Amino acid sequence: MSGMGYEAVEVAIVGGGIIGCAIAYELARKGHRVAVVERGAIGGEASGASAGIIAPPSNKDTPAVRVELTARSLSAYPWLVAALQDETGFDVGYRQWGALLVARNENDHARLRALLSWQEDLGFDSEWVEPAELRHLEPALPEGLLGGMLANDAGSVNVRRLTRALAAAAARRGALVLEHTPALGVATSGDLATGVRLADGTLPAAQVVLAAGAWTARFGLELGQALPTVPVKGQMLALGGLLHPPRTIIGGAGGYLVPWTDGTVGVAATEEEAGFDTRVTPAGLRALVGLIEALAPGLMGGEVVATWAGLRPGTPDREPIVGLVPGYDNLWVASGHFRTGVQLAIGTAEVLVASLLSGAPDPLLAPLSPARFAQAE
Repeated sequence: MSGMGYEAVEVAIVGGGIIGCAIAYELARKGHRVAVVERGAIGGEASGASAGIIAPPSNKDTPAVRVELTARSLSAYPWLVAALQDETGFDVGYRQWGALLVARNENDHARLRALLSWQEDLGFDSEWVEPAELRHLEPALPEGLLGGMLANDAGSVNVRRLTRALAAAAARRGALVLEHTPALGVATSGDLATGVRLADGTLPAAQVVLAAGAWTARFGLELGQALPTVPVKGQMLALGGLLHPPRTIIGGAGGYLVPWTDGTVGVAATEEEAGFDTRVTPAGLRALVGLIEALAPGLMGGEVVATWAGLRPGTPDREPIVGLVPGYDNLWVASGHFRTGVQLAIGTAEVLVASLLSGAPDPLLAPLSPARFAQAE
């Protein structure tokens, strides 16, 4: 049925998080008619809960495809933020603070030294900070650290605002943005996706992109294709009332302290496979307080101004799922970015949109193809 009589679009995107909205903006910027279908508010799920770190890869075993997508995103953010502010008036809270990863023991020291060498070889602007300099740079750090690696390229952004700015800028260029509109499934005919099924009808589309974060898996189930996203809960808190907030992002002990432009500091984040549970728990808060004690005991006198939890889209191999859905010629997926959604979003959007417009996935995306899960069955 036609329902409201939705006009056909070139591309319908299921999911209004940072990935979906970055893809929508990239398409709209290139003059294509696009729709975003979001069951809640734009940027309301994992994107709204994110710490917003944009940084070079912090593991030297990161696959080449993610290194490339990260590099593209890092280089794009300065112009993108300026363009979005100009187009929409949104201040998305972007600042390039740098990220200081600290060595708390000999293992950390060896790992960070190797990471620094690897990042430098790839062209990232990173440097070593000796122990004597650390507390000049960040007075809240504990004593006894063995040094640290400063990634000057790194920054943070308010991901909810960024996501909403991308959607607003896409809408100004003609995109249809449907908030509070659950997608019931993908309409198909043979090996083609023909649109998105909604409660009041079908939104016809020449191509469809599934970017529904942790909820992507259920669309795959209906289609008989493995798109195995799983929710990984992350609890966070925000500190305010700090006379001397950190000047950089501070990383170590399995988490991060992230300065934001409003003067608060995010403390991130736990990793829990607890289904679709977004409760903040005493155990989660204890872990976050432990992170503050380990990384910046000088901040323990701050005020806890907010606590929350979000669901990152994980996958069995911890790698994103980006590419053509097997069995379909025009159905794409861009999900499973886990802790690196904002870090990879702009690069993912660039490469996926180029693939979608050419009709074939960029070879760069081959390691991220959903076909890898079909082969594993």
